[in-house]
Amino acid sequence: MLQVPTFPNYQLQQPNYNAVKIDIHNPSVGGPATCPQPQMMPMPQVAGPIYNYPQAQVYDYPQAVQPPYYMPYPQQPVYYPTYPQQPQVVEQQPQVVQQAPAQQAPAQPAVVAQQPAAVQPAPAQPTVVCPPCPNCNTEIQPQVVPPVAVQPAPQQVNINQAPVAPAPAVPQAQPAPAAQPVDVAQPAPAAPLVDLNGFVARLANPDYEVQANTMEEIANMVKDEPVKATELLDAKIIDALINIMNADSSKLAGPTQEQIAARQKLMSGQQISDADKALATTITPMEQAERNKSYAMFTSAILQKLYGEEVAKLTGTTVPLTELPAAMNVVDQLKDNPNPMVRSSAIEALSYIQTPEYKKDLTTLFTIAQKDQDKNVQEAATAALEKLNQI
Repeated sequence: MLQVPTFPNYQLQQPNYNAVKIDIHNPSVGGPATCPQPQMMPMPQVAGPIYNYPQAQVYDYPQAVQPPYYMPYPQQPVYYPTYPQQPQVVEQQPQVVQQAPAQQAPAQPAVVAQQPAAVQPAPAQPTVVCPPCPNCNTEIQPQVVPPVAVQPAPQQVNINQAPVAPAPAVPQAQPAPAAQPVDVAQPAPAAPLVDLNGFVARLANPDYEVQANTMEEIANMVKDEPVKATELLDAKIIDALINIMNADSSKLAGPTQEQIAARQKLMSGQQISDADKALATTITPMEQAERNKSYAMFTSAILQKLYGEEVAKLTGTTVPLTELPAAMNVVDQLKDNPNPMVRSSAIEALSYIQTPEYKKDLTTLFTIAQKDQDKNVQEAATAALEKLNQI
């Protein structure tokens, strides 16, 4: 069992709380002097003081007149060397200065160095080297400190205000220079490859030999130089060829009976004189005009084929037969010209431009030509149909 210690029976008195009866040396509260006091445990004796600190006044400072408070100079701006190759711009951050205590001089607004002011020398003030000492007989000599060059005082600005950027310099408007006339060189027109007007003039020449030679030159140019010949695909050339085809040759002089007889002898192989031979080979003006009609139909057919090929290259389409330049004029010569030689030439010209797209129209024309009264025209139509059926 747990043993409960017994305590002596102390006789308690009603405490008398009176501040006057309290003994500060042996304090007791309302109890008699004979009241037993509790025994305190003995404390160990310490040889020295527990807290060894200097026994001096905590705040020991000379009681002198409070000197006036001077605001410290702000930190001077630092200027870094600049190089002409890569100039460096050092941005200065505003310096915040703590406010001085209340008992000192009133605080001044913080300043930031911006522009240096004029340098003013500070007045010389005596400085004491050694404080007065009662045990020292040394006479104190004041030393005069030479004046120190005061750094230029920066211009004071209030850091609480937002910095204002300097207004950019507005360039003065310069008067616009007077407009100078500019001479623009016009591009020189490309020189034509062929003399178009020269060809037209020679086709319109009344001399039938000049006309024949010009049409022969056109045919050779289309064959040998097609790029150059494209400049001949002109309405003036086509109109000149149509005029040759439609020329009225009925009033022109034709072959005489003597010429016809000499030609028959020459064609049969009989011996004839030189005079009759020259007479037989002479071409009359009417025959020259009819010959040039055949030449004009052949030349137009050559140009029609070149025209259709160029259109097919550019558009990929085939020009209808009725829209080919001078094609319908060739058809008219096949139907209406009284000269069988001209009608045969018309069939050969249409056969030159035949294509699968024109097969139906050309078959109709050649079939009708097979019923012509002239045997030579019939043979020409039959040969053209055979050629057409092969495509």
